[in-house]
Amino acid sequence: MKDMKTILIHLCIITVTLFSLSGCSDFLDEKPEGNTGTTGNFYKNKEDIEYALTAAYANLQAGAMYKEYMVLMTDVRSDDLGSFANTGGNAGREYSIKIFTAQSDNQIFRSVWQKTYETIYRCNNVIYHIDIVKDSKLKLQYEAEARFLRALCYFNIVRFWGDAPLILTPLTATEVAECERNKVADIYAAIETDLQFASDANNLPKVFTGKNSGRATSLAAKALLGKVYLQEKKWQAAKQSLGELINTDNVGTHTLLPDIANVFSTAPVQGSSASDFKNYTGWSPQTMNKEILFEVIFDKDIAGEGRNALTYYANQADLNEAFKLSNAAQCIYHSSDRRADLMRSMKGTNTDNNLLVKYADIQSTLEQYGYNTPVLRWADVLLMYAEACNEVSFDNSATSPALLALNDVRTRSYAAGAYTGNQLSDQDTFRDAIFLERRLEFPMEMQRWFDLIRSGNAINELSKIGIIIDKDDLLFPVPNSEVTLRDNPDKFPQNPGY
Repeated sequence: MKDMKTILIHLCIITVTLFSLSGCSDFLDEKPEGNTGTTGNFYKNKEDIEYALTAAYANLQAGAMYKEYMVLMTDVRSDDLGSFANTGGNAGREYSIKIFTAQSDNQIFRSVWQKTYETIYRCNNVIYHIDIVKDSKLKLQYEAEARFLRALCYFNIVRFWGDAPLILTPLTATEVAECERNKVADIYAAIETDLQFASDANNLPKVFTGKNSGRATSLAAKALLGKVYLQEKKWQAAKQSLGELINTDNVGTHTLLPDIANVFSTAPVQGSSASDFKNYTGWSPQTMNKEILFEVIFDKDIAGEGRNALTYYANQADLNEAFKLSNAAQCIYHSSDRRADLMRSMKGTNTDNNLLVKYADIQSTLEQYGYNTPVLRWADVLLMYAEACNEVSFDNSATSPALLALNDVRTRSYAAGAYTGNQLSDQDTFRDAIFLERRLEFPMEMQRWFDLIRSGNAINELSKIGIIIDKDDLLFPVPNSEVTLRDNPDKFPQNPGY
């Protein structure tokens, strides 16, 4: 199998052949009818399928996805950021998302919608033409990878917008323009089906190594399936899926790293303070580690494969008071918690932008950064499992699976912080402790907004930083271009409140 970086050379060809819509006005009406890839003009062998699949992976690196806007739609939208210094940047579009005044004409919503559906389109083409691959093992692997990526995209869509078009095959422009907004339940059912296929170890390896690190695995699919069940509040299904992952499927593969700083750093970590990073001279490309199940990989030494410094959380003054280490009265970290240092700001060199220590890096000669974007890591699996167990049946005994999983994550960074059963005396208190631990563990990892939605605490928590919202604000507006294209309020309505 070709390594992923080599395959990326071919993306320009793929982009033309698959009618990539970057820069086009709308994903729904820009695919030329009769040229959606279903004619077989491009797909002739397994190499074509492999290139097409890598093109889908490459989309995750886009600015409208995990390079930038996914952070804006989640971390910035949440209460992890208390303020937003650059109010005029990007014509105020980003700031308006932070303060919940953005409307359906905001270009950022359109970009995220478009790029996400473009990725789905690429996955659909891989799945539709998968029979071209004659190697049965490779055929299952490629299909499972495409299904994982498609499920991830639809999971983001359904959490951002609710009802949405559910497109599972390549369609012509006319067919796409006739799509309606499918119900949330139907989208989740499709997501579950894709992830059940991808999480089967007969279809997808448990781990990739070497040059293929970064591909989706069956363990990543199982973790994502657990997260999907959790978001649906299918507690028993989540407990079963995540329990199998932890107790059976994962054996010997993923684990918590002893030092959380090493999960993220592009350099060996000694103390994780800003001065440690600034004085370190041996920066190297970030690599996958045993805590990461899936992440979006960037390479600052390859043109176009790196990223810019994200200014959303570069200035610690913008962080919620809960993360300001100088504010002892409100900071949620104990002074001995290793995670606290990761929320400091630093510069790699005098010419570098500010970055949180969590994402510490210095620019390459191409003026790019190379830190990766974690999507699924083992700490998340453990805390999701604790949440599912607690919701199924409250148990605060010393042998409680929920308590053990919660304390595994907590004591990794705060050795003296283990909870006792007496401290978590009822289900509500236990639930609150889990969500607090998630906030301590995952700031600026695109988790908080979705946690606020799942817990039902978004309205209350946003009010604490002076942002007043109502239930309509829990979904984003559907891009106006999509609504006006249909001009059918019955089949393709705008979300309430917009």
